[in-house]
Amino acid sequence: MRKLFLFLGFTFVLSQLIFSQENPTLVEIPHEVFVNKGANNFDKILIQNQSIKEKVKKLHAFDELGHELTVRTNTFEEYWETYSESWYLIQFKKDRPPLLLFKGYKFYNDEREFIDIFDIEQPQGKRLQFSEVGRLLAYKINPHTKELVLFTHKYPCCRSASHNIYTLRQINNKIVQNDRFFVGRDRGDMVGPFFPDTVSHSKEFERLKERKALRWSPAVVEKDALIGWSPSNLIIHYNEGALYKVLGEQDGWQFVLFFSGIAEEQSLMLNYTNFLHKGVYGWIKK
Repeated sequence: MRKLFLFLGFTFVLSQLIFSQENPTLVEIPHEVFVNKGANNFDKILIQNQSIKEKVKKLHAFDELGHELTVRTNTFEEYWETYSESWYLIQFKKDRPPLLLFKGYKFYNDEREFIDIFDIEQPQGKRLQFSEVGRLLAYKINPHTKELVLFTHKYPCCRSASHNIYTLRQINNKIVQNDRFFVGRDRGDMVGPFFPDTVSHSKEFERLKERKALRWSPAVVEKDALIGWSPSNLIIHYNEGALYKVLGEQDGWQFVLFFSGIAEEQSLMLNYTNFLHKGVYGWIKK
């Protein structure tokens, strides 16, 4: 799908410096752990037909893509020759027109993929509804409304260990997103496991009876947990009364998803101010 293109001079060098994203880590994760009763047979929801080309051509003409081979440097036919197989239609609601979905590499030297969603019916400058690094993870369809809910996985590169699971819905003609967070790397420099092989998605919420340490693996590690970054596998503490769900158990540890109650403390793994209302996965000692 991807082809190499020769660009001369300063633009070539600059694009390498800006867009290179080296060494993505823990790209593949089990969707069953993070999405309750989700499916990943995406051929059931992604459509490719002749109408896509004209829609994407409009975005290219107005320079709204943010990809390689823009209208400023290349014709649309040159763009389409490279990117045609990365474009799909996806329908979130039966009573709304399908949206355009791009999945793949935006720039020739990217090492991480992207998910872009456009609504071609919106005015110029407002057509991009969602854009994040990542892969499609899973989807669910409401059996009553037939509404589609899409989940994507943003995976890290470089020295980062941060992951996000995005949930996307179409509400009032806009894509609305929220995300949950976990940490992990598969380069051998970070102690795991980061999640169990299987989980049970309970409907029951729990409240902490005492302050607990949330860790990224089911053990207390105080040396070389993340080499060159953190000696401990501590993510952060959660306070008494914090709201969470138990998703799995292993050797006296519980794999949980916290929704509230994060401690206001410094952490090497996250800034608590960004997680006051964001879900965080990890392990707590029973």
